[in-house]
Amino acid sequence: MTVPAVPLPSDGGIRTPVDFTLKSGWSFDAKRRLFTSESGETFSPFSDLPKGTRIVYKVPQLARANRKKLSAAERDLTRYMQVILPSGEKAAKYRHAVQGWPAVDAAQMGPEVSLPKSPKP
Repeated sequence: MTVPAVPLPSDGGIRTPVDFTLKSGWSFDAKRRLFTSESGETFSPFSDLPKGTRIVYKVPQLARANRKKLSAAERDLTRYMQVILPSGEKAAKYRHAVQGWPAVDAAQMGPEVSLPKSPKP
């Protein structure tokens, strides 16, 4: 028996991110708020985004680690990131802009969170 999902209440405070994967050779410097390639090219993404937006690594511990000491799988995991928009902003509005950034290989909507529906007794 499949239990259908129930959307979260609109006041739930959970935001859907834009998930994206960096192109090989790119990284994000959170302090400088810049993407940087191994060849020295830089890109600042914040002109495309609303004030209060955060860009985060999905696995921040690996992103801070010495890349030379990481396995190939761990280095791959450092490419996965998210754009966390301020409350009230819809991720779908920004997915196309994120996909167009020179540092981004692929961008898609993050998963839509839902609640399980209890089966009727």
